[in-house]
Amino acid sequence: MGTNNNEGNALIRVIGYIVLIIVTAVGLWEMGAKFLNGPIDEGTTQLVTWGIWVSGYIFFLGLSAGSFLISTLIYVFGVRQLEEAGPAALVQALGCLLLGGALIVLDAGHPERMYMVLLYFNPTSVMAYMGLFYNVYIAIVVAEIYLVMRPAFVRNVQSGKRPTWLYRLLSLGSTRLDKESLVRDRKWMMVLGILGIPAAVIVHGGVGTIFAVAKARLNWLGGLFPLLFIVSALTSGGALLTFLTAAFGKMPRERKLKLVNFLAQLTIGFLLLDALITFADMFTTSYTAIPSGASTDKLVLFGPYKWIFWIVEVALGLVIPLFLVASPRTNKALGWLGLAGLLVVIGMLGARLTLVIPPQVTPLFEISIGAYNHIRYAYGYFPSTSDLLVMLGVFAIGIWMMLGARKYLPLDFEAHEGAQQGGDVTS
Repeated sequence: MGTNNNEGNALIRVIGYIVLIIVTAVGLWEMGAKFLNGPIDEGTTQLVTWGIWVSGYIFFLGLSAGSFLISTLIYVFGVRQLEEAGPAALVQALGCLLLGGALIVLDAGHPERMYMVLLYFNPTSVMAYMGLFYNVYIAIVVAEIYLVMRPAFVRNVQSGKRPTWLYRLLSLGSTRLDKESLVRDRKWMMVLGILGIPAAVIVHGGVGTIFAVAKARLNWLGGLFPLLFIVSALTSGGALLTFLTAAFGKMPRERKLKLVNFLAQLTIGFLLLDALITFADMFTTSYTAIPSGASTDKLVLFGPYKWIFWIVEVALGLVIPLFLVASPRTNKALGWLGLAGLLVVIGMLGARLTLVIPPQVTPLFEISIGAYNHIRYAYGYFPSTSDLLVMLGVFAIGIWMMLGARKYLPLDFEAHEGAQQGGDVTS
């Protein structure tokens, strides 16, 4: 019986890898076509200029910023209950940042001109500051990952663990494991964490600000958007960390359950705050009864996007996770808690779609409907086959990154000798 189960698991694994390879290859082919030929065969139009790629960019950037901000609870504020999730949170922050960056580079149309944002820096442009802090944020995350994993890299080199060349490269030639060097690492991790907090907030909050200052779109305009983006980031980052820790974390079951339960409760707290801000924002625009804002809300609540809102966002992304984490029957099971985290992530992806697309398909003036009789000026959007293949390719690359990190990086917690003892938030 056990042999049959092992053979079945091996077959499923092989099929999974074959599907993943095919999706990755097709996605990379489409990405290459975009770099060579520009933004052709996309579902966007002259009137709906931001589509599924921008939604995906916001989604991944939120996962990154939220993961990093959760890591600061460990390395800056000393929350010991989360300490075993620290390395994974930082790697998750970097991986999601790179995936989001790939999507927005493709959407930009001329990625070779990205350097001009910094070369010709405009001090009145929100996007200019985003470009600057994006690079600062990457540097901080990479430096923190190095510091938290340096002792493990050095030990792997000294023990001859394969691939030795990789660990020698990642250790940057470091050989010290004495108490003084470990304490120094911990201090620098705290410094970088403190510097990284405003960088992460500016990077993702800056995206919210770009939406918030769009005067022609009532559903985006307002001061709640930057705050909503930060809370959504904490929600999605915590949810993904909950799922990955439950599914792949290597630690004794009791410790793992305690960590996953804490992450799930933290995520639900952020999720409820996110739902409150979203409701306040939608209620305000609906109550004003200004046609463009009210029409967009009707599209989301009762129109063609209602299934994304009610099923993906509300049912899958809010109600079911809340029940799974609150119910005594499920909040002591790793599988159910991991599922709750995954559902919140899926719900957040749906929220990014309804945030970006419906306000654009709402005509600003009724007279503008049919003013141009060409498909490029149509008020409507559905992702093209190319759009979807690129998105699937990005998700597939993310899975490869996760598998590679789990195989080669020391994501399991290792206490630094002489490290400061953090506080217990439940005491």
